[in-house]
Amino acid sequence: MPTDISDIVCSNEEFERIYKENYDLFLRYAAAIFNAHGSRYVSVSGRAEEAVQEMFAFAWENRATMFQSPSPVGWMYKCLAFKVRELLREDRLWAKRILQVSEQRDRQGTRDFYLKAELEDLISAEDYLLLKRLYLDGYTYTEVCMALGVKKSALAMRVKRIKARFMEDYGTEQKISSKKK
Repeated sequence: MPTDISDIVCSNEEFERIYKENYDLFLRYAAAIFNAHGSRYVSVSGRAEEAVQEMFAFAWENRATMFQSPSPVGWMYKCLAFKVRELLREDRLWAKRILQVSEQRDRQGTRDFYLKAELEDLISAEDYLLLKRLYLDGYTYTEVCMALGVKKSALAMRVKRIKARFMEDYGTEQKISSKKK
């Protein structure tokens, strides 16, 4: 662990060097793991970039531990592999959630007003179609961005908000339904 300010500055410079020298290699590694595990729900390149960015954020927060490792770059590769697997689990979970909502919508159609209202409270038709495109239909972020006329960062933020709102409402619904049983 760094003991004085000169050690921290050196670590910061070393961290920046590792970032610049290895960023593209980390991207390729993450994309290879996504491809090997059959990531078909969202854009592999977009998810790889997200995984690498999250790994670097984690590494920065834990840089003292990272630099104590015999191989800081190897430590980062291991963290990246864990992050990719975490994102793959998240993708599968979202695909399941969207399928559940899809099945409810298809089963009831638009005839059941109360169910439609309940589903609309859980996730709007527009948000549902957006997540369905990404997680079930196999559209990439780039394709959805072009269709909607928005930037990737705006789409990513929108998806994040939809997911947060869905989980907040869905989690509440799950607690209510489990209490009724």
